[in-house]
Amino acid sequence: MGAALSARLPLTDTGAVTSAVPVDAYPSTSRRARQLLELASAAVPFSAWVLGYRDAHTGRMRPLVQTGYRPEVVDFIFGDFATHPLVRRLMTQPGKAYFWEDITGFAEDTVAREVLRPCGFAEGTSMALRGGDGQAVGIAHLSLPEPYVPPNARAVLTSLAQALTDLAATTAHASTLGLTPREREILALLARGRTNPQIGAELVLSRSTVGTHVEHILTKMGVTTRVEAVAVAIGLGLVDA
Repeated sequence: MGAALSARLPLTDTGAVTSAVPVDAYPSTSRRARQLLELASAAVPFSAWVLGYRDAHTGRMRPLVQTGYRPEVVDFIFGDFATHPLVRRLMTQPGKAYFWEDITGFAEDTVAREVLRPCGFAEGTSMALRGGDGQAVGIAHLSLPEPYVPPNARAVLTSLAQALTDLAATTAHASTLGLTPREREILALLARGRTNPQIGAELVLSRSTVGTHVEHILTKMGVTTRVEAVAVAIGLGLVDA
């Protein structure tokens, strides 16, 4: 496994970088999630974090918003790491933050040794998020640059668990609509009050093509008017209010 990880993740010792997963699909929930995780980082010195949600069509966790992890590390977190014993264990106890120190041997594990430490992380935590029906809706991963868990870390994460769960659940529900990137783009323009001709001009599409996209949007969202579509979209975080 070690060789495979090293080959797949060509990391250097230059430390973590600040970047962001594109949030075009769910701008409202992404913004609120970022605010919450920035709040957590203001209280506890997390140098990287990512919030994921369960995509309704693939059944897999996907990143909603992140900072501090390199793109290849985010891919790993939502790929191979999903089958790690740590992740399997925490998924059975939602809302509880598991740190490296809580998992015997994790600090010497291949993931810590070959993925996290080379990026400048020496401790970290993962927390499963489940909705009211008990179904997994998301997961949060946060990393620390120093090899200790601050005394207030667990309390901070516990205080944010429900809010993060609600955002992940909202995004997971929004993913059930199956809107294409183009449909989400047009929906965002509808939310700004654009008419079909205006949308066509802005996206360089014919009026008939825009009309067809709007019809598909209404059908997928189970509504009959543009106003209803925008209201639902705001509630699901697909567009900003």
